[in-house]
Amino acid sequence: METNDRDRVPRRNASHVVEAELEHLEWATRQPSMAIFDAGYWRRRLLAVQSGYQLTRQQDLRLKRILQRLTQPLE
Repeated sequence: METNDRDRVPRRNASHVVEAELEHLEWATRQPSMAIFDAGYWRRRLLAVQSGYQLTRQQDLRLKRILQRLTQPLE
């Protein structure tokens, strides 16, 4: 684990965990909306992954694409 600052929680380097979480979030955010899971909920989940793990460049791009999709208006 690596620490960024003294006051921050260490970020974990667990690529397999990040991949599983991103795969789930990618799938879940494409499902029909449910009242209890709005875009804000999914955004918080994604930001938790981003702040809690060291992401590869590819994982970071994937996460940003999901976040961008969440900000687009529903069709």
